Amino acid sequence: MLKTLFEKIIYFAFTVFIFIILWNIMAALWEAFVPWNYKTDLIGIFVVIPALVAAAFILSSVSFKVIRNSGKS
Repeated sequence: MLKTLFEKIIYFAFTVFIFIILWNIMAALWEAFVPWNYKTDLIGIFVVIPALVAAAFILSSVSFKVIRNSGKS
């Protein structure tokens, strides 16, 4: 039980780390290419942020599967 809890904590921390990296990349691209107005801000809040969260969880999940499978070989 303690092992699964520890794995979930590591998974969540890794997901947050990936989200922060994706957030910084998206912020740099957003500043460079997207004009400032309320429409683009709403797109960022309702489309881009959920997409970044989903991408962070997907990348974290795939990373953990790769790590687990590489340890079994």
